[in-house]
Amino acid sequence: MMAPSARRAVLLLRGLAGRHGGCGAALGQRCVSAEAAQAPLPRPLAPRTSLTSPVEHTAEQRGLWYTLQPGVVQRLFSQGGVPKQFLTQCQTFAETCLMVRQPSLTLMDFIRRSDLSLPPNKFLLYGRNGCGKTLSLVHATHFLADTDWLLVHVPWAPKWRRNFKEVAPSATIEGQYDHPLDAVLWLQHFKTQNAELLKTLQLVTQERYIWSRREVTEPDTPLGELVELGIGRARYSTDCVLALTSELKRHATEGRCKVAVVVDGINTFYSPVSRYRCEDRTLLDPKYFTLFQSFMQLFKSDWKNGIVVGSIDSLANEGWRRDSHLPRYLLRQQGWEALDPFIPIPIEDYDDLEMRSAIDYYLDRHWLQNPQAGSDIGRRELAALSAHNPYLLMQVCRPL
Repeated sequence: MMAPSARRAVLLLRGLAGRHGGCGAALGQRCVSAEAAQAPLPRPLAPRTSLTSPVEHTAEQRGLWYTLQPGVVQRLFSQGGVPKQFLTQCQTFAETCLMVRQPSLTLMDFIRRSDLSLPPNKFLLYGRNGCGKTLSLVHATHFLADTDWLLVHVPWAPKWRRNFKEVAPSATIEGQYDHPLDAVLWLQHFKTQNAELLKTLQLVTQERYIWSRREVTEPDTPLGELVELGIGRARYSTDCVLALTSELKRHATEGRCKVAVVVDGINTFYSPVSRYRCEDRTLLDPKYFTLFQSFMQLFKSDWKNGIVVGSIDSLANEGWRRDSHLPRYLLRQQGWEALDPFIPIPIEDYDDLEMRSAIDYYLDRHWLQNPQAGSDIGRRELAALSAHNPYLLMQVCRPL
């Protein structure tokens, strides 16, 4: 039997061991908690869809990102159509991805259900700055190209009114003014977008065009040769654009092709002033631009087998007329009456689903470097700072 003094010593040692063991366990728990707090949050994968053709996009893909192949971007948007800052971001990400949004789905559904035997339906996208009007047009343009529409695409119409390369009096139409260099660039854009389709359709001219005493385009000349003439001879390029749009309008009406007119900033065609000064120093009315008349004839309802898709953008107006983003204000009475009837399609800011998808994509591409942006608090802060606006979200995320 153990002596009382020895028993007390054993109990004392056990107590000390128990206390030291408890401290070790608590210390271990603190270390685990600290490591867990310092461990980075898992970086979410971007919500993507494997369907790369807009023809296959439905409501099930809303909020997902789809990839535009490099060949598609080069063919459809090499001469413009994609915002410069977004294009720079795509180059940084080494891919071109668009989010499938509801306005684009609505627009594509309207196009599918259009009756081409009637005058062209006109679909006009509108919304506040930075909400995604131009990128919705990019989505729609890709859809039209994949469904064999002949594209008459104007990437940004206001540049012909205020950022033109050159304006010169017309040599063929008295009182009119031409854009020789801008017309050449647009013809190159048209050729790149529609080269394969023009070969398949075999469209030819139906009228005789006299450019000079020696240069004449006879009837039954392939439209591709008319385009090449304008590209090679800048002096005649604007008149070639006018002839080309007139021929396409006639061919579409006779059922030989279906023509999609896609214009970003369509309200600029109804602005009363340009930045070109005449000899008397007055600002020229854009209605005297031959290039404007070439496309405005396609906005009329006197032909069929076509559609008109445009965006109404406050940035396409003069600086003193940008107080509202609504169509009636930006189009003015002239544009409202000229484009009537049309179907307005509003473009809103991101909803909660789209906002989460955009943040996940930025995290996946390391555009957002701070992993805390993927937490609930971080997402709420980004939503508040950007007000759910796509452009503002891109700007807010840049330094993070």
